[in-house]
Amino acid sequence: MLIPPMVGQEGGGFDIIWLLLPLLCCVMAMSQRGERPQAHEATTESWYTTQGIGAAYSAIEAEIGEWREEAAARQKERAGSMTSRLRGVLGGGREQERYVVRETSPPKLYKMDDASGPIYFELTEVEGGGTVVKATYNSAIKSKMAKFKAKLPLKIPATPIGNRCPSCGKPVLREFKLCPYCGEQLITE
Repeated sequence: MLIPPMVGQEGGGFDIIWLLLPLLCCVMAMSQRGERPQAHEATTESWYTTQGIGAAYSAIEAEIGEWREEAAARQKERAGSMTSRLRGVLGGGREQERYVVRETSPPKLYKMDDASGPIYFELTEVEGGGTVVKATYNSAIKSKMAKFKAKLPLKIPATPIGNRCPSCGKPVLREFKLCPYCGEQLITE
């Protein structure tokens, strides 16, 4: 049986590293486990904004740009940490890039991938002005989406009870051709 020499014996400083290496690997594996994105439920919501479709699309592009800058700053901040350096040395690899654009079809579709899952923005122009934005995203970014919506000029149609969308059941104005909540074609009388 081979017993490693103790500290104080010949070559002991170097040998203690070999004793601590398995412990270090365990700590690194545990820290990586905590950084993996949790599985979250996909959320789909629609809202009506008074902006034209081009302006709404530009607002989405600008917001995603801000999200990317935030993520890059956080990644840069973490890059100097000891666990990040050790992960690179031990072959743990790089952190996944955030908010990567996969498909765009201005001004109607903006699709991207994120560590939390895919994110879609589908825009529908409302006849008479405004835009319905349908967003599908992972619930991990719900707070980011809420902050984004708070910046937009949103409007909820007020209508007497009786005029409701046949698809989602929410109240709509008589002059709307599309539902501002779900984008469904409304029945005209």
